Amino acid sequence: MQQSGFPSSRLAVWMAMVAAWPVQGIAGAGLVQFAAGDVQLRRGADVSAATQGAVVESGDVIVTGAAGRAQIRFSDGGLVALYPNSQFTITRYADTGNPAQESFAVSLLQGGLRAVTGLIGKRNAQNYKVTTPTAVVGIRGSAFLVTFDVQGDLLVSGEQDEIEVCTEAGCVGVKAGESVRVVASHQLPLYTHTRAVLPLPPAPIPYAVGEQLGGGQRVTPGPTLPGPAPAPVPGVPPPAGPAPTPQAPVPGVPPAPIDPTLPPPPATGTPTQPPGGRPTAPPSPTSPPTTTAPPAPTTPPTTRPPIFVLPPIVRPVIVLPPIAIPPPPPPVIR
Repeated sequence: MQQSGFPSSRLAVWMAMVAAWPVQGIAGAGLVQFAAGDVQLRRGADVSAATQGAVVESGDVIVTGAAGRAQIRFSDGGLVALYPNSQFTITRYADTGNPAQESFAVSLLQGGLRAVTGLIGKRNAQNYKVTTPTAVVGIRGSAFLVTFDVQGDLLVSGEQDEIEVCTEAGCVGVKAGESVRVVASHQLPLYTHTRAVLPLPPAPIPYAVGEQLGGGQRVTPGPTLPGPAPAPVPGVPPPAGPAPTPQAPVPGVPPAPIDPTLPPPPATGTPTQPPGGRPTAPPSPTSPPTTTAPPAPTTPPTTRPPIFVLPPIVRPVIVLPPIAIPPPPPPVIR
Protein backbone atom coordinates (compact mmCIF):
# COMPACT_ATOMS: atom_id res chain seq x y z
CA MET A 1 0.00 0.00 0.00
CA GLN A 2 1.51 3.26 -1.13
CA GLN A 3 1.54 6.05 1.40
CA SER A 4 0.65 9.58 0.40
CA GLY A 5 3.43 12.14 0.58
CA PHE A 6 0.94 14.86 1.57
CA PRO A 7 1.55 15.76 5.25
CA SER A 8 -1.37 15.34 7.63
CA SER A 9 -1.00 18.88 8.98
CA ARG A 10 -1.32 20.38 5.51
CA LEU A 11 -4.30 18.14 4.85
CA ALA A 12 -6.03 19.46 7.96
CA VAL A 13 -5.37 23.07 6.95
CA TRP A 14 -6.64 22.39 3.45
CA MET A 15 -9.87 20.83 4.79
CA ALA A 16 -10.41 23.80 7.11
CA MET A 17 -10.01 26.21 4.20
CA VAL A 18 -12.50 24.24 2.14
CA ALA A 19 -15.00 24.24 5.01
CA ALA A 20 -14.70 28.01 5.40
CA TRP A 21 -15.30 28.71 1.69
CA PRO A 22 -18.88 29.04 0.38
CA VAL A 23 -20.19 25.94 -1.39
CA GLN A 24 -20.55 26.59 -5.12
CA GLY A 25 -22.31 24.62 -7.80
CA ILE A 26 -24.47 22.34 -5.61
CA ALA A 27 -28.03 21.64 -6.64
CA GLY A 28 -29.61 22.20 -3.22
CA ALA A 29 -29.31 24.68 -0.38
CA GLY A 30 -26.44 22.91 1.38
CA LEU A 31 -24.85 19.67 2.54
CA VAL A 32 -24.93 17.57 5.68
CA GLN A 33 -21.36 18.12 6.80
CA PHE A 34 -21.59 15.97 9.93
CA ALA A 35 -24.12 13.48 11.30
CA ALA A 36 -23.98 11.22 14.38
CA GLY A 37 -26.63 9.07 15.99
CA ASP A 38 -30.23 9.04 14.82
CA VAL A 39 -30.62 11.82 12.21
CA GLN A 40 -33.49 11.74 9.69
CA LEU A 41 -34.04 13.79 6.54
CA ARG A 42 -37.71 14.25 5.62
CA ARG A 43 -38.54 15.50 2.13
CA GLY A 44 -42.28 15.43 1.57
CA ALA A 45 -43.43 11.85 2.20
CA ASP A 46 -39.89 10.42 1.90
CA VAL A 47 -37.89 9.75 5.04
CA SER A 48 -34.22 8.77 4.87
CA ALA A 49 -31.17 8.77 7.08
CA ALA A 50 -29.23 12.01 6.89
CA THR A 51 -25.67 10.85 6.27
CA GLN A 52 -22.57 12.88 5.70
CA GLY A 53 -22.65 14.49 2.24
CA ALA A 54 -26.44 14.38 1.84
CA VAL A 55 -27.90 17.36 -0.04
CA VAL A 56 -30.59 19.46 1.68
CA GLU A 57 -33.08 21.70 -0.13
CA SER A 58 -35.78 24.25 0.67
CA GLY A 59 -38.67 22.53 2.44
CA ASP A 60 -36.58 19.72 3.97
CA VAL A 61 -36.98 18.79 7.64
CA ILE A 62 -34.08 17.41 9.68
CA VAL A 63 -34.98 15.54 12.88
CA THR A 64 -32.41 14.36 15.45
CA GLY A 65 -33.00 11.64 18.05
CA ALA A 66 -32.10 11.52 21.71
CA ALA A 67 -28.41 11.02 20.84
CA GLY A 68 -28.44 12.49 17.34
CA ARG A 69 -26.42 15.49 16.20
CA ALA A 70 -25.98 17.06 12.79
CA GLN A 71 -24.22 19.97 11.17
CA ILE A 72 -25.42 21.55 7.94
CA ARG A 73 -23.32 23.83 5.80
CA PHE A 74 -25.15 26.09 3.36
CA SER A 75 -23.99 27.39 0.00
CA ASP A 76 -23.34 30.93 1.33
CA GLY A 77 -20.91 29.58 3.96
CA GLY A 78 -23.36 29.64 6.86
CA LEU A 79 -23.40 26.81 9.42
CA VAL A 80 -26.20 25.32 11.54
CA ALA A 81 -25.44 22.72 14.22
CA LEU A 82 -28.44 20.76 15.53
CA TYR A 83 -28.64 19.40 19.09
CA PRO A 84 -30.37 16.16 20.16
CA ASN A 85 -34.20 15.99 20.07
CA SER A 86 -34.39 18.80 17.51
CA GLN A 87 -36.73 19.45 14.59
CA PHE A 88 -35.32 21.89 12.05
CA THR A 89 -37.04 23.03 8.83
CA ILE A 90 -35.51 24.92 5.89
CA THR A 91 -38.51 27.11 5.08
CA ARG A 92 -37.07 29.14 2.21
CA TYR A 93 -33.48 29.39 1.05
CA ALA A 94 -32.28 31.37 -1.98
CA ASP A 95 -28.62 32.21 -2.63
CA THR A 96 -28.72 34.37 -5.77
CA GLY A 97 -26.08 36.98 -4.96
CA ASN A 98 -28.72 39.73 -5.18
CA PRO A 99 -29.61 41.06 -1.67
CA ALA A 100 -33.12 41.98 -2.85
CA GLN A 101 -33.91 38.38 -3.86
CA GLU A 102 -31.94 36.33 -1.32
CA SER A 103 -33.53 34.59 1.64
CA PHE A 104 -32.46 32.47 4.60
CA ALA A 105 -35.63 31.51 6.47
CA VAL A 106 -35.55 28.48 8.77
CA SER A 107 -37.65 27.33 11.73
CA LEU A 108 -36.93 25.40 14.94
CA LEU A 109 -39.89 23.57 16.44
CA GLN A 110 -38.04 21.88 19.33
CA GLY A 111 -34.54 21.12 20.55
CA GLY A 112 -31.75 23.58 19.90
CA LEU A 113 -29.32 24.92 17.33
CA ARG A 114 -26.20 27.02 17.07
CA ALA A 115 -25.89 29.14 13.94
CA VAL A 116 -23.12 31.10 12.25
CA THR A 117 -24.39 33.38 9.49
CA GLY A 118 -23.04 33.32 5.95
CA LEU A 119 -23.00 35.80 3.08
CA ILE A 120 -26.79 36.13 2.90
CA GLY A 121 -27.00 37.55 6.41
CA LYS A 122 -23.91 39.71 5.95
CA ARG A 123 -25.14 41.25 2.70
CA ASN A 124 -28.60 42.02 4.11
CA ALA A 125 -29.50 41.20 7.71
CA GLN A 126 -33.22 41.51 6.94
CA ASN A 127 -33.05 38.35 4.77
CA TYR A 128 -31.97 36.12 7.72
CA LYS A 129 -34.71 34.83 10.05
CA VAL A 130 -35.00 31.93 12.51
CA THR A 131 -38.64 31.32 13.48
CA THR A 132 -39.72 29.51 16.66
CA PRO A 133 -43.21 28.90 18.11
CA THR A 134 -42.91 31.96 20.39
CA ALA A 135 -40.33 34.32 18.85
CA VAL A 136 -38.42 35.26 15.71
CA VAL A 137 -34.65 35.66 15.85
CA GLY A 138 -33.06 38.16 13.51
CA ILE A 139 -29.40 38.99 13.21
CA ARG A 140 -27.14 41.96 13.45
CA GLY A 141 -24.09 39.82 14.06
CA SER A 142 -22.87 36.40 13.02
CA ALA A 143 -23.26 33.78 15.82
CA PHE A 144 -26.01 32.88 18.30
CA LEU A 145 -27.58 29.96 20.17
CA VAL A 146 -31.30 29.01 20.32
CA THR A 147 -32.59 26.24 22.62
CA PHE A 148 -35.77 25.08 24.34
CA ASP A 149 -35.54 24.15 28.05
CA VAL A 150 -37.46 21.42 29.86
CA GLN A 151 -40.36 23.83 30.62
CA GLY A 152 -40.72 24.65 26.91
CA ASP A 153 -39.38 28.22 27.28
CA LEU A 154 -37.11 29.57 24.55
CA LEU A 155 -33.56 30.61 25.46
CA VAL A 156 -31.56 32.78 23.08
CA SER A 157 -27.91 33.69 23.67
CA GLY A 158 -25.63 35.97 21.69
CA GLU A 159 -22.12 34.74 20.89
CA GLN A 160 -20.77 37.39 18.52
CA ASP A 161 -21.83 40.96 17.74
CA GLU A 162 -25.59 41.38 18.32
CA ILE A 163 -28.87 39.66 17.45
CA GLU A 164 -32.53 40.66 17.78
CA VAL A 165 -35.29 38.61 19.42
CA CYS A 166 -38.84 39.69 18.57
CA THR A 167 -42.26 38.65 19.91
CA GLU A 168 -45.73 40.10 19.46
CA ALA A 169 -44.96 42.54 22.30
CA GLY A 170 -41.76 43.93 20.72
CA CYS A 171 -38.07 43.31 20.06
CA VAL A 172 -34.99 43.33 22.29
CA GLY A 173 -31.31 43.34 21.36
CA VAL A 174 -29.00 40.63 22.64
CA LYS A 175 -25.27 41.31 22.55
CA ALA A 176 -22.43 38.84 22.81
CA GLY A 177 -22.45 37.30 26.27
CA GLU A 178 -26.10 38.17 26.94
CA SER A 179 -29.15 35.88 26.92
CA VAL A 180 -32.94 36.20 27.08
CA ARG A 181 -35.84 33.89 27.93
CA VAL A 182 -39.10 33.89 25.96
CA VAL A 183 -42.00 32.60 28.05
CA ALA A 184 -44.90 33.42 25.72
CA SER A 185 -45.39 35.00 22.31
CA HIS A 186 -47.37 37.94 23.78
CA GLN A 187 -44.65 38.89 26.29
CA LEU A 188 -41.36 40.66 25.81
CA PRO A 189 -38.22 38.53 26.15
CA LEU A 190 -36.74 38.63 29.64
CA TYR A 191 -33.01 39.12 30.13
CA THR A 192 -31.42 36.30 32.10
CA HIS A 193 -27.84 37.48 31.71
CA THR A 194 -26.66 40.91 30.69
CA ARG A 195 -23.25 42.42 30.11
CA ALA A 196 -23.55 45.93 31.46
CA VAL A 197 -20.61 48.24 30.82
CA LEU A 198 -20.94 51.25 33.12
CA PRO A 199 -18.49 54.15 33.37
CA LEU A 200 -16.42 54.14 36.52
CA PRO A 201 -17.07 57.05 38.94
CA PRO A 202 -14.33 59.68 39.08
CA ALA A 203 -11.83 59.45 41.88
CA PRO A 204 -12.70 61.71 44.86
CA ILE A 205 -10.66 64.94 45.00
CA PRO A 206 -9.85 66.22 48.50
CA TYR A 207 -11.07 69.77 49.11
CA ALA A 208 -8.83 72.42 50.62
CA VAL A 209 -9.90 74.60 53.54
CA GLY A 210 -11.69 77.68 52.24
CA GLU A 211 -12.41 76.20 48.78
CA GLN A 212 -15.75 77.21 47.30
CA LEU A 213 -18.32 74.38 47.09
CA GLY A 214 -21.74 74.13 45.50
CA GLY A 215 -24.55 76.09 47.14
CA GLY A 216 -22.31 78.87 48.44
CA GLN A 217 -20.71 76.74 51.13
CA ARG A 218 -17.07 76.64 52.11
CA VAL A 219 -14.97 73.98 53.73
CA THR A 220 -14.11 75.13 57.26
CA PRO A 221 -11.61 73.50 59.58
CA GLY A 222 -13.09 71.47 62.40
CA PRO A 223 -12.43 72.09 66.10
CA THR A 224 -8.98 71.11 67.21
CA LEU A 225 -8.66 69.01 70.33
CA PRO A 226 -5.99 69.89 72.92
CA GLY A 227 -3.04 67.58 72.74
CA PRO A 228 -1.42 65.84 75.69
CA ALA A 229 0.56 67.98 78.12
CA PRO A 230 4.32 67.80 77.58
CA ALA A 231 6.25 65.70 80.07
CA PRO A 232 8.34 67.68 82.60
CA VAL A 233 12.05 67.83 81.88
CA PRO A 234 14.29 67.16 84.91
CA GLY A 235 16.11 70.30 86.07
CA VAL A 236 13.98 72.71 83.98
CA PRO A 237 11.21 74.63 85.82
CA PRO A 238 7.81 74.49 84.15
CA PRO A 239 6.66 77.61 82.29
CA ALA A 240 4.71 80.13 84.32
CA GLY A 241 1.01 79.94 83.56
CA PRO A 242 -1.73 82.54 84.02
CA ALA A 243 -2.45 83.73 87.53
CA PRO A 244 -5.10 81.69 89.31
CA THR A 245 -8.49 83.31 89.66
CA PRO A 246 -9.64 83.70 93.29
CA GLN A 247 -12.71 81.66 94.03
CA ALA A 248 -15.53 82.47 96.43
CA PRO A 249 -15.75 80.35 99.59
CA VAL A 250 -18.03 77.39 99.34
CA PRO A 251 -20.49 76.94 102.23
CA GLY A 252 -19.67 73.92 104.37
CA VAL A 253 -16.04 73.74 103.19
CA PRO A 254 -13.37 75.03 105.62
CA PRO A 255 -11.07 77.70 104.16
CA ALA A 256 -7.50 76.89 103.30
CA PRO A 257 -4.89 77.66 106.05
CA ILE A 258 -3.32 81.11 105.92
CA ASP A 259 0.39 81.30 105.42
CA PRO A 260 1.84 83.20 108.48
CA THR A 261 4.66 84.65 106.38
CA LEU A 262 2.20 86.69 104.28
CA PRO A 263 1.19 90.17 105.54
CA PRO A 264 -2.24 90.33 107.18
CA PRO A 265 -5.03 91.81 105.13
CA PRO A 266 -5.93 95.45 105.75
CA ALA A 267 -8.56 96.04 108.37
CA THR A 268 -11.98 97.25 107.33
CA GLY A 269 -14.42 99.54 109.11
CA THR A 270 -14.04 102.94 110.83
CA PRO A 271 -10.61 103.41 112.51
CA THR A 272 -10.55 104.75 116.02
CA GLN A 273 -7.55 106.93 115.24
CA PRO A 274 -6.87 108.22 111.73
CA PRO A 275 -3.40 108.31 110.41
CA GLY A 276 -1.44 111.24 111.76
CA GLY A 277 -2.09 110.61 115.50
CA ARG A 278 -5.03 113.08 115.85
CA PRO A 279 -7.76 111.60 118.07
CA THR A 280 -11.31 111.80 117.04
CA ALA A 281 -13.97 113.54 119.06
CA PRO A 282 -16.17 111.36 121.21
CA PRO A 283 -19.70 111.13 120.03
CA SER A 284 -22.15 113.52 121.66
CA PRO A 285 -24.94 112.04 123.74
CA THR A 286 -27.52 113.70 121.50
CA SER A 287 -26.04 112.41 118.28
CA PRO A 288 -27.34 109.12 116.92
CA PRO A 289 -25.08 106.11 117.35
CA THR A 290 -22.72 105.44 114.53
CA THR A 291 -23.29 102.15 112.77
CA THR A 292 -20.39 100.35 111.29
CA ALA A 293 -20.64 98.08 108.28
CA PRO A 294 -19.93 94.42 108.94
CA PRO A 295 -16.50 93.30 107.83
CA ALA A 296 -16.38 91.92 104.28
CA PRO A 297 -15.31 88.31 103.96
CA THR A 298 -11.69 87.96 103.09
CA THR A 299 -10.61 85.69 100.29
CA PRO A 300 -7.84 83.34 101.40
CA PRO A 301 -4.78 83.49 99.22
CA THR A 302 -4.30 80.70 96.80
CA THR A 303 -1.18 78.72 97.46
CA ARG A 304 0.71 77.04 94.64
CA PRO A 305 1.42 73.37 95.18
CA PRO A 306 5.08 72.51 95.66
CA ILE A 307 7.13 71.46 92.65
CA PHE A 308 8.80 68.11 92.89
CA VAL A 309 11.93 67.68 90.79
CA LEU A 310 12.85 64.09 90.17
CA PRO A 311 16.56 63.28 90.18
CA PRO A 312 17.99 62.34 86.78
CA ILE A 313 18.21 58.68 85.94
CA VAL A 314 21.80 57.51 86.05
CA ARG A 315 22.48 54.50 83.95
CA PRO A 316 25.55 52.46 84.89
CA VAL A 317 28.25 52.18 82.29
CA ILE A 318 29.77 48.74 82.07
CA VAL A 319 33.35 48.75 80.77
CA LEU A 320 34.50 45.40 79.46
CA PRO A 321 38.17 44.47 79.84
CA PRO A 322 40.17 44.47 76.62
CA ILE A 323 40.42 41.19 74.82
CA ALA A 324 44.01 39.97 74.69
CA ILE A 325 44.93 38.63 71.29
CA PRO A 326 47.75 36.08 71.47
CA PRO A 327 50.74 36.89 69.29
CA PRO A 328 51.15 34.86 66.12
CA PRO A 329 53.48 31.84 66.34
CA PRO A 330 57.04 32.37 65.12
CA PRO A 331 57.73 31.31 61.57
CA VAL A 332 59.15 27.87 61.10
CA ILE A 333 62.62 27.91 59.61
CA ARG A 334 63.31 24.90 57.44
